[in-house]
Amino acid sequence: MSTNKDITLDDNFDLLIENGDFVVSPSDQQHVNCIFLAHAGEYKQFPLIGFGASRFLKKTTASKQKFLRELTIQLEMDGYVSPEIENDFENLIIKV
Repeated sequence: MSTNKDITLDDNFDLLIENGDFVVSPSDQQHVNCIFLAHAGEYKQFPLIGFGASRFLKKTTASKQKFLRELTIQLEMDGYVSPEIENDFENLIIKV
């Protein structure tokens, strides 16, 4: 179970607000989702962070090994040691 907490984002990556205040909740899965979707350079404070999943969607020759290696490196850069990655591209599950 996650012990890290952060301001929560909704499904559209907007701030989740309830009763006029930010919602704070466990955040590991949210962080993984953001790293997975973001491209390197999108986080100005940490320009090397960002997997950029759309890069692999556009390539017809994307190898599974390269995909998993780069994703693991990105998650480890954010402190997720030995993330567990299951299934293929279509049904990807990332456990931290």
